[in-house]
Amino acid sequence: MPLAKAQSIVRFGTASLLAMVAATGPAQAQPAPVDLVFVHGTVLTPAGSAQALAVANGTIVAVGSDAEIEAMAPAAAQKVDLAGRTVMPGLYDMHVHTYFAGRDKLSCRFAQGAGAAAIAAAVKACAAKAKPGEWILGGSWVGAAFKPGEQNRRLLDAAAPNNPVMLNDESLHSVWVNSRVLEIAGITRATKAPEGGVIDRDAKSEPTGVLREVIARDIERFIPKPSAEMQANAIKVATDEMLSYGIVGFTDAAVRREMIEGLSGYARSGGLKQYARGCIVWGPNSGDSEAFIPQRQAWSVGRLKLDCVKMFLDGVPLEGRTAVMLVPYEHRGGAHDDQGPGEGRGLKLIPEDKLFPAVTAFDRQGIQVKFHAAGDGSVREAVEAIAAARKANGDTGPHHEIGHNTFIDVADVTKGRELHFTWELSPYIWWPTPITSVDIAKAVGAERMKRLWPMRDVVESGANVVIGSDWPVVPSVNPWIAFETLVTRQVPGATGDPINAGQRISREQAMALLTRNGAAEMGRLDRGGTLEQGKLADLIILDRNPMTVPVGEIHQTKVLATYIAGEKVFSAPEGTSK
Repeated sequence: MPLAKAQSIVRFGTASLLAMVAATGPAQAQPAPVDLVFVHGTVLTPAGSAQALAVANGTIVAVGSDAEIEAMAPAAAQKVDLAGRTVMPGLYDMHVHTYFAGRDKLSCRFAQGAGAAAIAAAVKACAAKAKPGEWILGGSWVGAAFKPGEQNRRLLDAAAPNNPVMLNDESLHSVWVNSRVLEIAGITRATKAPEGGVIDRDAKSEPTGVLREVIARDIERFIPKPSAEMQANAIKVATDEMLSYGIVGFTDAAVRREMIEGLSGYARSGGLKQYARGCIVWGPNSGDSEAFIPQRQAWSVGRLKLDCVKMFLDGVPLEGRTAVMLVPYEHRGGAHDDQGPGEGRGLKLIPEDKLFPAVTAFDRQGIQVKFHAAGDGSVREAVEAIAAARKANGDTGPHHEIGHNTFIDVADVTKGRELHFTWELSPYIWWPTPITSVDIAKAVGAERMKRLWPMRDVVESGANVVIGSDWPVVPSVNPWIAFETLVTRQVPGATGDPINAGQRISREQAMALLTRNGAAEMGRLDRGGTLEQGKLADLIILDRNPMTVPVGEIHQTKVLATYIAGEKVFSAPEGTSK
């Protein structure tokens, strides 16, 4: 074949191919017209700030000046006059318990940190409204609020003689029950605690009614299972409240059997507006929830992804001393002191010969592992488990998360970047509350308190860092408390002595943790986390600019409206202050 003819055929073939692509591909699609604009405000962007923003079919198509954006908007477009207010990306809370938060709001309530008398009065009032034999559930008590011997099953027996009573502590790692529950569960003086569990006892070795870790969660199986409708209602209550604070994405950190129907059903109905990741509990305190892991795709619907498992490696460094530490606790006396990984060092919940193979297997399947690790000993264990998975499978696996990290040994700080995992810390907890100023300090001593929640260290290590409230472990899911205390490490209002002032971070870093980093961890940084062209309009309108107001006022920030993919999913009541 002559060369000229061959070249002609090649040119003809290429032209035909381009014509086919032009006829069938995106080039023929017309861009959606601008249907929503925000003008006359301050729009926080990666480049700084702008005055206005344009949206078409839920996607940001332009960020710029008022004149530029208004020129793009047809007469039919909705116009939101910001009147000087601030727009920023929607927030991410990477550690919540939606069902339990909603259930707590619908159950027997008392103030976190309430004393014995106040709790007894609340339980008595709830019992007066309950049917005989109906379970009374509530929370959340704080161990530091009780005098020695005061927290006993008999107090609850007197308040509710005809009802089983189970009250969660502030960490969701311990419960306080009455004698009726002990009887239902078959717990007597002769009962030995299961591996990974603790039964608190009095001087006569009788159960006090306080149960910790594995045995605390075992009690859940005796509670009548709520209907899927009841589950969904609790999840709606919680997620609606999160929308009111500007939270557009979250991780439900412990999906269990008693809530999965409601969570998935609510997502399927379209009621769940946020981008949600659910971590199905695996391990000794899973309550058989791990059976849902192979079924995770069937339960993942709408904006809900169940592509994560949760592993509890230890407890909490509170009065029970169940968090695993590298060296013994400062003050002995924990009910589990003879059950830990070493004398007085805490309570290890998953042995390494089971943990390492499981993490490696999940990593190979592309399933993210979210570890509960409060003590520096359990953090070290999580790091080593991830290292084993990387050695076996390479670095292509998911970004696993080590959660809480109340204490991290200095030697482990750089491991997040080296092993490609994410640190998740809990700034909602660290401003002086009974949890930090009494319970933790008493358990670990003053010297180790200097290493409490080393946020600046992990941020500057170059690893991805996200934050989670652990709500309802904390009484409020309000992220603006977190934003401020990340910067101040003080009581909201920027008053009082700071906790580890050297671990303060900047406002810009705090904003990234709450927005960009969370979106990245959920695998959607191409679609959210910042306000720029091509991303979805996941944004919130605020009554003030958290980047410029006095730092002690950040926690007072009010969300006036929340949008997800251009849809307004929350609007503050009329009269909310500017």
